[in-house]
Amino acid sequence: MKKRWYLLLSLLSGIYLSACGPKVKVEERILNDNWAIASTKDTKADAKTISTQLINPEKWVKTTIPTTVLGALVEAGVYKDPFMGKNLENIPRAPFENSWWFRNTFQINDLDTNEEQLTLLIDGVNYRANFWLNGTQVATQDTLFGAFRQFALDITKATKSGENVLLVEVFPPQVRNFYMGFVDWAPTPPDHYMGIYREIRLKRSGKVSMNASFVAPDLDPKDLSKATLTVSTELTNHSDVSKTVEVTGHIEEIVFKKTVTLQPRQRKEIKFTPADTKELTIKKPRLWWPNGLGKPELYTLQLEVKENSTLLDKQSTRFGIRKIETYLNAKDVRGYKVNGREVLIKSAGWVDDLFLRYMPEKDAAQIRYVKEMNLNSLRLEGIWGNNHHLYDLCDENGILLMVGWSCQWEWPDYLGMELKIKPGDENLPINEGVDLYAVKLTSDEETLLANYLRDQVKWLRNHPSIFTWAGGSDAMPKPSLEKRYLQILQQYDPTRPFLISSGEFTSTLTGKSGMKMNGPYEYVPPVYWFEDKKLGGAFGFNSETGPGPQIPPVESIKKMMPEADLWPPDNKVWNYHSGRKDFNTLGVFLKALNNKYGASQNLDELALKAQVMNYEAIRPMFEAFVINRPVATGVVQWMLNSPWPEFYWQLYDYYLMPTGAYYGTKKASQPVNIIYNYFAHTLHLSNDTRNALSNYKAEVKIYNKDSKLIFEKTENVNLGENSTKEWLKVPALEGTHEVYFLDVKLKNASNELIADNFYWLATHQDKLDWSKYFWFYTPQKQYADFTPLNNLPKVSLKAEKSIKESGNDEYEISLKLTNTSDKLAFFVEAELAKGANGSAVLPVFWSDNYISLAPNETKILTVKCFKKNLDGASPSIRLKGYNLLKPMTL
Repeated sequence: MKKRWYLLLSLLSGIYLSACGPKVKVEERILNDNWAIASTKDTKADAKTISTQLINPEKWVKTTIPTTVLGALVEAGVYKDPFMGKNLENIPRAPFENSWWFRNTFQINDLDTNEEQLTLLIDGVNYRANFWLNGTQVATQDTLFGAFRQFALDITKATKSGENVLLVEVFPPQVRNFYMGFVDWAPTPPDHYMGIYREIRLKRSGKVSMNASFVAPDLDPKDLSKATLTVSTELTNHSDVSKTVEVTGHIEEIVFKKTVTLQPRQRKEIKFTPADTKELTIKKPRLWWPNGLGKPELYTLQLEVKENSTLLDKQSTRFGIRKIETYLNAKDVRGYKVNGREVLIKSAGWVDDLFLRYMPEKDAAQIRYVKEMNLNSLRLEGIWGNNHHLYDLCDENGILLMVGWSCQWEWPDYLGMELKIKPGDENLPINEGVDLYAVKLTSDEETLLANYLRDQVKWLRNHPSIFTWAGGSDAMPKPSLEKRYLQILQQYDPTRPFLISSGEFTSTLTGKSGMKMNGPYEYVPPVYWFEDKKLGGAFGFNSETGPGPQIPPVESIKKMMPEADLWPPDNKVWNYHSGRKDFNTLGVFLKALNNKYGASQNLDELALKAQVMNYEAIRPMFEAFVINRPVATGVVQWMLNSPWPEFYWQLYDYYLMPTGAYYGTKKASQPVNIIYNYFAHTLHLSNDTRNALSNYKAEVKIYNKDSKLIFEKTENVNLGENSTKEWLKVPALEGTHEVYFLDVKLKNASNELIADNFYWLATHQDKLDWSKYFWFYTPQKQYADFTPLNNLPKVSLKAEKSIKESGNDEYEISLKLTNTSDKLAFFVEAELAKGANGSAVLPVFWSDNYISLAPNETKILTVKCFKKNLDGASPSIRLKGYNLLKPMTL
């Protein structure tokens, strides 16, 4: 009886102690709303005063973060339409030469500073900052500086229950400061990206907190039936007494735990390895695969730290199980493998918004574009992103990321210094030029950049999409800095390889980069990619290249050009919306366009012809790399997108309007494809999947400009996984200035269309002038003559559409086009619009576009869009084409 009473009293005592135990609220809050900014010049008061009340309230502008100062002012309407014409150039620089206040208020309820810890996590400020909380300074610009540093501030003592005022004084970057930039891709805004461009987070925990949780996966590429995980996290004891806590992890049905004792103020890394935690050997793992090779499967790790039964902190970490490997082939070309499978990197260069504004819906649409173009990778020259959102999207869609530093820091003029190039050196290849003229780092600058890499790696390393960290772009870090980079990666991320540079360099520590960066960056004709064997052609890993400008459709041009400057295109405003330096004009592109397709008489004609040449120029670049693998291991189109409205380097424009290059890329990058080699005049088959193709049927038809069928052939073909083969030599085309059409299709054993391609070929062909060299392109000595296209017989199409809902928030429209004539319909553009006379619906997701239809051929296209982007109108489709009798609307 006494024993029973003793047990009952013990139980009641435990319940009482638990109820009266410490109350800890565990949360992490993003402080993105309720901000206001003002120039320190316009607010003549100190931080303590401004922490109490707004001084000169009419000078403060409401905003959200992440943002730059100029981005916030543009959003508030202080500077209107900065992307129209040369408005950006007319914004004065003086207001941004001094520091700016960022002020925020937030609530904290029931704070117990004896049991709780409050930490302010700062993910990115450009460039220096002072921080005050409730009038108490918690960080100074002497230590809180560096655009890619991240900071954790202990604000426990400065915080109070109720309303708290956070005040940040942000200072602009100065000459030789290392921050983000858009180099020669876009103009530099007058604020030089000053602001809080990443999140500020408020972390509330117990006196033991958890940070930097990491899951490091590993597997044997020869046996994908199992994988192992190593889980680590950092624990910090913020108190003056020792703490014994229990760390518990959950990964779906898997549970593991460990008891840890921390001394006062101790920080300690805790690891769970497969050797000591058998649960971390995963049988039949769901693997993360890149786009086109399988599903990008993801897992979630939940970690908790408790003292007795009190939760002190928790973290949720998403990760993927996959293995990244790199190799150099016999020609010292770098390649990559995922889960043991060689992967041709089909990539493009990503950039953020010019004002570094957080645009999550736009980012999501862009990554959907990337996936739908059949690309499997992006290159981030500069560690872009306002937060994890961009990386999360790439994880979810199987988009591999090459993440690394920008040439912004490698050339002195981008750091605000003078670049003095000796006469005769202007045309040096990039890797030779940087040896002579690149920035030479001081020891303090090396330390800063090493800390940059450490902070970014710890922040991003759980994302399976990241397949390499690049230490340089146009240059490579010197050995002392590379050694520090390697030590950082060995300590914080041994799961993916380090790339010394995106350019062609040899390190004394890690050997050859295995990359090339020889351009081109300017327009070159399709044959270039197949013919060239020395520069940017389809061999090796070309880390940035492309056929130069991509002029968007008319609607986008009118959004950025004042009416007075719309025509003719060769003017100062068009050039302002081109690139910088060697790329500040469309001269090379327009010369080729006029010579190949004939001079345009108006903007509409120019825009349509530009889409034809955009398509014709980009498709063979990707296709040449596809059929030349494994000699070719990767290609990065320069670029994917634009930070502002422009005419250069974009598969779709700033407004999310796809260009002809978008659809050319989508066609070229099909996992299974049939491809024309412009140099050898051969047809090739490609299978870039993980399954063999059996009993497929390849078809080819050739039409002359009068739509007469002059050649056809059909043949059954087989093709192994991850392989290519030459199928057919295309017959010689007769005539001196004739145009022919090459129509190819690949069907499976069930006669279902798997891939198709349509080429227009001139007997008067493009010829490159190999006797001349420019570092950014190879000029032409002869242009293909496509002017006969201007005299194609006019045709009419029969068009039908049907609309259905696709999920709760999208429409899917089917468009059936039938060419009822005996003449070919060439390059038909379909545009989804907000009603018959409304603007284009953007973003827009077409299954195909800019299509051609043979005589009596029918094609069915689908297009998806978000319902809300129709602004209440009914979806209409507008059609126009190179030889349509008249535009159509349905």
